[in-house]
Amino acid sequence: MYVLVLLVVIGMILAVVGPALASAAPTAPESGAAPASQAVSAPASDAASASHSSSRPAPVVVLATSNLTWADLREQASRGGAGEDSGSSGTGSAADRLLAFAWRGEPMNLSVRTPADRTCLADAWLTLGRGKRARAIEPSASCAGPTTATPRDTPLVEALGQDVSIQTVGPGTQLATGAPGGSANRPAPVAPSVAQALTADADLTIVDTASAATTDAERITALDDALRTVQEQSRPGTRIIIASLADDEAPGPQMAVLPAGTRSARGTSEGLVVGDSTHQPGLVQLTDLTPTLVSALAGRRDPAFDGHALTLPQTGRAGVATAGATRDARISRLADDALHARASQATVMRASALLMGLAVALLVWAAVALRAPKASRRTALRRRVTWMAVYLSGLPTALLLVNAAPWWRVGAWADSPSGWASLVAMAAAALVAAGIVGLAAGIVALARRRRRPRSATSPLPSPSALGASAAAGPAGSAGALCARGEATAEPQPDGAESPRPPASASAPRNGVSLTALLVAAAIPLAWLVDAAAGAPLAFNNPLGMNAVVAGRFYGVSNTAFALVAGALIVVIAGVWAALGGGRRTALVVTSLLGGAALLVDGAPQLGADVGGALTLVPTLAFLGAGLAGLRLSWRRWLAIGAVTVLVVGGFAVIDLIRPGGPTHLGRFARQVADGSAAGVLGRKAYALVGPFVTNPVMATALGGAVVIVAAALWWGRRQVRAWRNGTSPYAWLAPAAHGDIPRVGGRESGSPTRGMSPSGRWPTTALKSLGVLTLVAVLVNDSGVTMAGFILAAAAPALLALTLTGSESAR
Repeated sequence: MYVLVLLVVIGMILAVVGPALASAAPTAPESGAAPASQAVSAPASDAASASHSSSRPAPVVVLATSNLTWADLREQASRGGAGEDSGSSGTGSAADRLLAFAWRGEPMNLSVRTPADRTCLADAWLTLGRGKRARAIEPSASCAGPTTATPRDTPLVEALGQDVSIQTVGPGTQLATGAPGGSANRPAPVAPSVAQALTADADLTIVDTASAATTDAERITALDDALRTVQEQSRPGTRIIIASLADDEAPGPQMAVLPAGTRSARGTSEGLVVGDSTHQPGLVQLTDLTPTLVSALAGRRDPAFDGHALTLPQTGRAGVATAGATRDARISRLADDALHARASQATVMRASALLMGLAVALLVWAAVALRAPKASRRTALRRRVTWMAVYLSGLPTALLLVNAAPWWRVGAWADSPSGWASLVAMAAAALVAAGIVGLAAGIVALARRRRRPRSATSPLPSPSALGASAAAGPAGSAGALCARGEATAEPQPDGAESPRPPASASAPRNGVSLTALLVAAAIPLAWLVDAAAGAPLAFNNPLGMNAVVAGRFYGVSNTAFALVAGALIVVIAGVWAALGGGRRTALVVTSLLGGAALLVDGAPQLGADVGGALTLVPTLAFLGAGLAGLRLSWRRWLAIGAVTVLVVGGFAVIDLIRPGGPTHLGRFARQVADGSAAGVLGRKAYALVGPFVTNPVMATALGGAVVIVAAALWWGRRQVRAWRNGTSPYAWLAPAAHGDIPRVGGRESGSPTRGMSPSGRWPTTALKSLGVLTLVAVLVNDSGVTMAGFILAAAAPALLALTLTGSESAR
């Protein structure tokens, strides 16, 4: 049965990985081929425009605003249509015209995240000029505060070259283009109006339409006025880009419109252009605009920019809006996606705290409830704690699957999510977790019913029953129950007969144990399969990876990796024990399950998680060696380090040579090669300690966590000592090798680990491997200590459930 489960898990992973590896990196369409968004031929007037621009690209005009979303436009348009007041009529008409322009172009959501939590317009201008996330205002200052000095030149201007002329409107734009006269292509001062800027006939015109606007109505009106001026007075074929660059009032995706016919190397999905840097339909980043402008006007791609260039049409009239969706459907989808992202950001702290808090509460409850209870209550207590652990082990998978339902729409108003949405998401996850446990239990019951005639004489023991002393209680005691056995038992060679259960005890049934193993295995299986498919469930999830924080848009996030790796360690150790142990079994199981997870996590087409690959290789090596009974000398650790570098380097090479732009793994490899990786490493190092240095609340929380961990370790050492002395109040959890544990003075005595099977070492090895995983993950990933919390949330319930299924009383 366990072999069947192992093969099913591997088969499901490879079934998804194979097609994904073949299709995850689509080839960019040929320059001569018409993209999907150009299903209709261009008007005849485009021929003249194309001829005029044969030696000079069609000009580009960027109309920028701030704090404007698709929901804002739709709300103002509906107010104007309803005629709520005299002032709304003009704003409503302006909103209608902007929506009509978007319907004829390529509407998108724009992620404007910069180093600050809220992006001020000055931050956005500086980011646009550098092509990298930048901060123009001090973190403690408001957006109205002083900004950084205007640069003489910017990377955007340098990349465009001297042949591309630039004109700007609005003083803030100088942060993007540099001071007037600072470069050969910026001889003119800032123009006072859009009309006057257009008379310069510049190749690139950047306009700040929101410099004097303070409300949505004013921003919409100003943007509409600028758009109409450009449409009336600009050169024929001018390509117009509209973008809201800042979100300081309400962080979240902003509206943007690119010219009809804009292409992406990843094509389209549901009528929306798929962002090269985000892999998500209808979503691009602010940093993508910089290389897009350089590509459109200078015909070159600069690898120094963090973003990925989109391909603009040759002229502003090249083709029509993307086909495949009704005009309103695309805007509705974008507004819903922005709401989804904001709801995810509002829920992530609550869902994460709930997941970690329940794991800690489970361990505390188990430590108290299982401490020397009355004999009459032992069976019921053990069963209750076991099933609660199995249930909590299903929550990480449930929180992923719940994103398939539109929980973020509950009680929402425009683009503002309701506080009820978070509660609905967590309540739905609780129900889904119960369904996962029920499904796993049903599968186990059905499988055992079908195989019962064949196995009535020699049923398989559970993972913990193979090592009786591994049936431990709460945190700290699992390792204690196996500590003595690890010192006295050596792994048996493959082919040796596994120890049989005691003759005085009936053979244990493995129903609960197998159910716990299946529920735990669902965590890495679900999260990795979703990552291989493009992360449709993990993106904008209640646990994070959303377009507001914009740290990652696809693949395996830090949260996902912590959950996957924590559960994976327990599953590998549990499967090894269930298969009877042995050195060869340890190497095969670790290589198959761990290798499949490493492939999905680290491959640039799939997980694209460099930190995860750096963490998994040494962790899996330590786990496999521990299960196989091998000692890791310093030479072997050096070899493990070399293998880690080779694996990550191999993923980086694949990322750099494959079609399409590189992921952050490939970009980091380039930075290492050109010597600019020190800045990235410095930012990641600061991310580990920065929040605790600058935020007193975070520092206090860290201090409290350190105290709790220290107390838990002290308690665990006492329990280990008591267990070895035969005086542990948890000794009843593990039956003796021959019959019941002898009682002296009304309490159990003697070492229950005497004569235990070799596979009794697996909980101790799993705990040590989890320690290695936590240490490396915290140091390598910029999420820092939060990685430890998610590893605990995934591993603790699964490990507790499996160790408590070591006797028939837990069934």
